[in-house]
Amino acid sequence: MRRILIIGMLSLVACGKGDGDKAAGGARDAVINAWKAEKLTVSALTPATVTFAKDCQGGTVEGVDILLCNFPTPAEAKAAEDQGRTWIGQATGASQVSGAALVVIADRKKTDPSGRTINRLMKLAPK
Repeated sequence: MRRILIIGMLSLVACGKGDGDKAAGGARDAVINAWKAEKLTVSALTPATVTFAKDCQGGTVEGVDILLCNFPTPAEAKAAEDQGRTWIGQATGASQVSGAALVVIADRKKTDPSGRTINRLMKLAPK
């Protein structure tokens, strides 16, 4: 009985450390976690539809609009970086790769006139 319990516990540990957990939230979660670790206000994210990516979520951080898209590879995320700028439109913003995620930020409400919040968010996103 003890042997079965130990095997069961080892199986749970092995399952919890696999790439499956990482893939579930992907690189997007790493970005969100980095922002939250700095005590930034991250809104609830909702699915977002854009023409250049399939797995995107949008919301706000510190009052600026964000779009976070997961890609299968960092190279695919990098290829979409310029298209991310189209999502920004005429607003002040930035589009940058963070691992296999594309981070796009737009200050449509003009809450960040100096650009410091956008700069900070981009610097905090894991590379």
